[in-house]
Amino acid sequence: MHALLIAIEKLQLKIKLMLGFSVGLLVAAVIGFNSLNTLNMMTADIERLYDDDLLGISHLKEANVNLVYMGRALRQAMIAPDDVARDKARAQVDAARSSLQRQLDEAKKRIVRKEALAIYEEFLHKLNKYNENVVHALAMLERERINSSEAARYISSAEFVAVGAAADDTIDQIIRIKEAGSKETLELLRQRAMETRNMATLLLIAGIVLTLGIGVLIGISIQRPNDRLRNSVEDLAAGKVDTPIPHTDYPNEVGIMARAIAVLQDIYRKANEQHWVKSHVSETSAALQQADDFRALTQATVSKVSPVIGAGHGAFYVADADGRFNLLASYGYRERKHLNSSFALGEGLVGQCAMEKAPIMLTAPKNYIRINSGLGEGPPACIIVQPIIHNDRVLGVLEVASFQQFTAREIAVLDALQPVLSTSMEILDRNLKTRELLVATQEQAERMEKQAAQLEEQQVEMEAQQAELLETENWFRSIIEAAPDGMLVAEASGRIVLTNPEIEKIFGYEPGDLIGGSIEQLVPERIRGGHAHLRETFMAEGRSRSMGNGPARLAGQRKDGSEVVVAVTLSPLPPRGTRGKCVSVSVRRIES
Repeated sequence: MHALLIAIEKLQLKIKLMLGFSVGLLVAAVIGFNSLNTLNMMTADIERLYDDDLLGISHLKEANVNLVYMGRALRQAMIAPDDVARDKARAQVDAARSSLQRQLDEAKKRIVRKEALAIYEEFLHKLNKYNENVVHALAMLERERINSSEAARYISSAEFVAVGAAADDTIDQIIRIKEAGSKETLELLRQRAMETRNMATLLLIAGIVLTLGIGVLIGISIQRPNDRLRNSVEDLAAGKVDTPIPHTDYPNEVGIMARAIAVLQDIYRKANEQHWVKSHVSETSAALQQADDFRALTQATVSKVSPVIGAGHGAFYVADADGRFNLLASYGYRERKHLNSSFALGEGLVGQCAMEKAPIMLTAPKNYIRINSGLGEGPPACIIVQPIIHNDRVLGVLEVASFQQFTAREIAVLDALQPVLSTSMEILDRNLKTRELLVATQEQAERMEKQAAQLEEQQVEMEAQQAELLETENWFRSIIEAAPDGMLVAEASGRIVLTNPEIEKIFGYEPGDLIGGSIEQLVPERIRGGHAHLRETFMAEGRSRSMGNGPARLAGQRKDGSEVVVAVTLSPLPPRGTRGKCVSVSVRRIES
């Protein structure tokens, strides 16, 4: 039964429905065929009853009536008053006898029972005897047309009457046999109808039971797989990602749905594993962010990671400035004299892992460190040596060991933790260097503060000197501006940097117009070409000079182009501050 149910469960839904409908139709067809067959049989029996019994009885009764008609016509002939009546009666006798023979011939076709056939043969014998007597009586009547007493005595004789009565009784007996046969056939039909009704009822009940059974079986074959799939979906929703999905091998709609759920389960399992990995990596990353130095960072790493991946032993080696990897933190580690805590590049599994820059995993290693606790110790089943790489530089090596094989998601934790660790170590290294740099910067800042204080003192002194210089310059400017002669100061290049109102008046310029101009613009154009050479020669000699005080006249050019006679005194000025050599020019107008 279980195998049948499994076989039905694997069928497609349309086949199940077709099977259910087919069973119902088959039951209806069986009931209909049985009823139709029984109806055909009953119809045949009824037709046979009608043909063999009812028509046979009818023909026999007609024959019996004709037999009576023969006797009555014979008596009519006997008592006929004349020849016409006698001939008419004789004709009736012949007609009755002929009809009797036809009815007997038809009745004989429908006599099938042996006892009826035997009685029929006896009836024919008696009928023949009776016919002979009738013929003899008719012959007597023919001979005795006028006096028919002898024929009347013969017809009324006991012998003649007995023969007719015997024939009549015999045909009545046949009729009774036929009637009994009809009743028997009718009873048989009634019994067959009862049997047909009972059979139809039985088939109907059996069909209903079979249809319900098939329906229940099909319903169960649909409900059970759906219930199992629903339970699998509920387990999947509850987070049970390892529960096997049933019916994935079914070649029907249930199998398609089961395989789809299996795909969703695989996706959910991967997502769940990724969430598990990310959550533990995030937790470890949060712990790493609180570390202030490499010892705290590495210890937080092995303390967080080892319980998560089921490791009973963990060690973290960090690279130093010389390229060696030193044990800085451990988990479940017990120091032994024969074990190294520092490895060079390529030395041991730690050094080999650092040199290859790739993880190393060993299964059931021999002569390896034993994982121990207070209750005992034992060799590990699997070890993993994981390099911590940042920008193609190995910062450290993480080594873990476990009593059992590491699963894919536990290895995924180590792989996902590698960039986090490398980044954290790089950031911590930068932070430590920044911290050292900050200390050095603070020390330098203190030195700079002292220097700034000294510079501030020097600046105060310089400001005092500049104030003194400015005061001196203002004093000299006031002297120049108050001088009765025109005065100006020019640089070695000839650019005018200072004038007084008198010289602006002498040459016809507005206040401030000469500042920034060239001293050659005050020299007449006819001698302006050689003046630059004379100015350079004077600056090179560095001696005072007076011009235009003697008989030779010295002319200057005013703004409007006119010339004016002047006496000029040149005095070199020493460099001062950012200003180079300058010359002081004193101009006095000479009235002509």
